[in-house]
Amino acid sequence: MSWNLVVATGWRQERLCMEELYRIGDIVGRRVEEVWFTGFDGLLTAKVEGDPVEFVKLLKDVVSSNYYIPRYILRATPIMVVVKTDLDEIQKAVGELAERYIAPQESFKIELKKRGVKFDRMSVIEYVAKAVNRKVNLTHPDKVVWIEMFPSRTGISVIKEEDNFSLMKNRSHE
Repeated sequence: MSWNLVVATGWRQERLCMEELYRIGDIVGRRVEEVWFTGFDGLLTAKVEGDPVEFVKLLKDVVSSNYYIPRYILRATPIMVVVKTDLDEIQKAVGELAERYIAPQESFKIELKKRGVKFDRMSVIEYVAKAVNRKVNLTHPDKVVWIEMFPSRTGISVIKEEDNFSLMKNRSHE
């Protein structure tokens, strides 16, 4: 099970969100290969064909053009790599992604979403940040190290803030 998208929906809306995600895939011409329940209310993981960052961009384009407005997909976060939920593995993956996607002159911040894990939030952020040899900027970073932590697997991305999809943000920009 290797996913590359984390999708948030309303409470008890997972099944409808799942169907809508497949529909969006058809609309944007990118196959949604599989969708999984995470075991956490309102949260799904999915495997989409191709680059997940591009998939989210296509979703945003569909919404901003008013071609299709999702009812159940509230947020979508692209995931570049999935590792075991182990701090050393997470730190190693973050270091590799940061080296590849954050230029030496660029700044970053870490966004951590953790569910069902006992790790202390700040301890995780501080530990993982040691792998990123770039300047920190918590208010206007060039890139965001996005970490979606679940009990057994953790998804990681290095993206721009606007590479995430938020229905609320997309609809408020009209």
